[in-house]
Amino acid sequence: MNNLICKYKDKVFESGKETILCGIVNVTPDSFSDGGKWYGKDKAIKRAMELIDAGAKMIDLGGESTRPGSTYVEIEEEISRVVPVIKELKTMTDVPLSIDTWKADVAQAAIEAGVDFVNDITGFMGDPKMAEVVGKSDVGAILMFNPKIARPKHKSSANFPSFGGEGAFTDEELKSFEDMDIVEVMKKYLEKSLERAEKNGITRDRIMLDPGIGFALTKKENLKLIDKIDAIREMGCFTFLGVSRKRFITNILTENNIDADGNNEEGFENRDEASAALTTLAAYKGVEVLRVHTMKHHRLAKLVADSVRLNEVIEDVNFKPYSL
Repeated sequence: MNNLICKYKDKVFESGKETILCGIVNVTPDSFSDGGKWYGKDKAIKRAMELIDAGAKMIDLGGESTRPGSTYVEIEEEISRVVPVIKELKTMTDVPLSIDTWKADVAQAAIEAGVDFVNDITGFMGDPKMAEVVGKSDVGAILMFNPKIARPKHKSSANFPSFGGEGAFTDEELKSFEDMDIVEVMKKYLEKSLERAEKNGITRDRIMLDPGIGFALTKKENLKLIDKIDAIREMGCFTFLGVSRKRFITNILTENNIDADGNNEEGFENRDEASAALTTLAAYKGVEVLRVHTMKHHRLAKLVADSVRLNEVIEDVNFKPYSL
């Protein structure tokens, strides 16, 4: 497996090392996972620092929920939610920050505030100005395959809000995506994302690619994209994967009569434990960055999986406890 790098500003991430856990901070009143628990500057900053103290090596900040049924947030409102948090965190930590937005004006404001990555859930397809904004900066880019844009008429797309993207693909391309294997759709979508990036001076060593788990996909498609995650590495970029608390995990649990109700403690705990099982799998497969809501289960999972994957380079334990 050839090692990759991902540059951001004057720094670099290298693959072939420990999996990076990216902590999620939703500065929104309507997140699907925490229902606005971290909405507001002080709460968001507190949560980010808690995640960092618990082991997060990256923080992803978002000012607009993208869950099914969510509503559009005006640009100025989104900026007002995230920029004060970014500015304050940059005085408190060197851990890289990413802004989760598909809007170029929000990305520009976040870049000026000091953010290190732009995490675009449309892969530069939603806002035609986004690639140019990122290209004129020195930040890294996280580009997601967005099935809502690739298959707007698919039954799984019905409840998701619009993420722009009109005209990103021809009618012929959209038609071909309808019956195409989901891994092939992802590859074709992300290749077009990479073309837009490269036209704006953003090289692949500044890019992470995200398979878009949980966005307008069936349960089977989600599982297949995780199983075939190596397809992203073959495109020459870091892999950025977000599976934490996704609905298909809840479905797997409930289908097996396991409590996955996020409104009670046991259900929430079960969802996080099940999410961490996928962290184990992904870390073992060499996924470079995992986007997660909590550190507790995910850090344990990735530590064990990393140890297996990196067994040839890690040091042996002290065997004194085993001596007779």
